[in-house]
Amino acid sequence: MDKHKKSKKEGIMGMLSSAYQKVPEFPYLDRATTLILILCVVGYLGFTAYIFFSEPPMEIEMKLLEGSLSKNSQVALAAGEHYSYIAQTPEGDQKIEYFVSSSPSCQGVVVQEQSAQSSQSLCILPSGLLSGESVNLNYGNRSILLFSPWMLAASENFSWKVDTTYSAKGLSMTIPTYFASKGKQQIAGREAYEIDISDELDSGSPTRFFVDSEKRVLLLADLGNLTLRMTIAPFALNWTE
Repeated sequence: MDKHKKSKKEGIMGMLSSAYQKVPEFPYLDRATTLILILCVVGYLGFTAYIFFSEPPMEIEMKLLEGSLSKNSQVALAAGEHYSYIAQTPEGDQKIEYFVSSSPSCQGVVVQEQSAQSSQSLCILPSGLLSGESVNLNYGNRSILLFSPWMLAASENFSWKVDTTYSAKGLSMTIPTYFASKGKQQIAGREAYEIDISDELDSGSPTRFFVDSEKRVLLLADLGNLTLRMTIAPFALNWTE
């Protein structure tokens, strides 16, 4: 039994010795130091991988707190209407189209968005909201450029605030967004409300929306490195004015 254990031990030592001899020598380091360095690196990577993959993924919760909003209009979109925009970016221009229709399953109008990247359809109620929702800022991941519910409250003295709170692992951060009307402007031959959108963290120019006063749709938007301009509408557009 002792001879068997001795033989087994010698076999293991031989394997370790053989593996040790195969360890490469880094410049200016002997084989033993190189082995220690490799073991430290492997141990660090293993620990990091354990922490990264064993921890549950961090979940970020977002909540919106909208200020009081007084709407002075209902959705004016009508079935059969066609709208189109040109999105101008440093990378080039992109066309975005909207088609308005009716459906027995929708109590308002169906708006279909089409672009080179995506296509989606929304049922927008006369209040501007989606069925079962109460958020006026946007439609979340389904938001469209043509229209947002808050546009129904636009006026010459429109002012609105939305607080967005992000929470994760007991920490939270709230970012306020301010909407402020700069009065009426003539845009492409149409009367529009100029709405500036900014937050306290914004050190540059605010986002500027021009909302058609009659149809309550976006005519023009300046987002700094992105400009959106309506090119097709069920009403006349004159961009030379």
